[in-house]
Amino acid sequence: MRIELNFLLTSNTIPADYRRGFLSFFKMSFEKYDKKIFDLIYNIGAKKDFTFAPFFHLDSFHNQTFYLNKKNLKVLMSIEDDLLGLHFYKAFENVISQEHHFFSNTISLKKVQQIEEKVINSNSVIFKILSPIIIREKLNEEKSWYHTLDSKGIEVLKENLIHSLNEKFDKKTIQALQIEPINIKKTVVTFYKIKMNATLGTIKITGDKKLLEYLYKSGLSSSKKSAGFGMLDILS
Repeated sequence: MRIELNFLLTSNTIPADYRRGFLSFFKMSFEKYDKKIFDLIYNIGAKKDFTFAPFFHLDSFHNQTFYLNKKNLKVLMSIEDDLLGLHFYKAFENVISQEHHFFSNTISLKKVQQIEEKVINSNSVIFKILSPIIIREKLNEEKSWYHTLDSKGIEVLKENLIHSLNEKFDKKTIQALQIEPINIKKTVVTFYKIKMNATLGTIKITGDKKLLEYLYKSGLSSSKKSAGFGMLDILS
């Protein structure tokens, strides 16, 4: 299920680490809607098969702050399970027009609507990356490296997917995925003050159709997809 959220800020600045603010808004919405569902989604270790991508009108960037030329924000969400998606929709409807703290700013949801999902008809799909793909390689207990979508990054990504999706897809199905960068670029994102290499652009993925559908609906990432990373749109 895909949902579009339209927000209004009280001032035109947001920090580079803005994704934390949306997570706070989502959690607030569910705490007000249904505490049991909140616990189901946000308990430690809970699987989070959803992702999102924020969009805003950027004017300039200075000292880790984005200056916007409009106070409007749009967020696209994709939730793999339709029932959970319905709960998200109702939770957001419940807080329309309510002001919520957003760093040194205030945000309010003005509109929520369901948008149509696209259909995958083959085992090869060209995707546009709507929110950066994060590929984390854990080097030890204290240190990680974040790859872009080069040959090594693809190898690490597939290993991470094998580990995180072991209850949904067998190892051979994930190993058989072919991920082909078409037009990609490196970006650096900040999340909880950690700077991470990430990838944006266009990619082609060939593999099992059900796995492609899952990645489209839940995000292409083994971690942090529910924090606004790895959201995909189908180009062809």
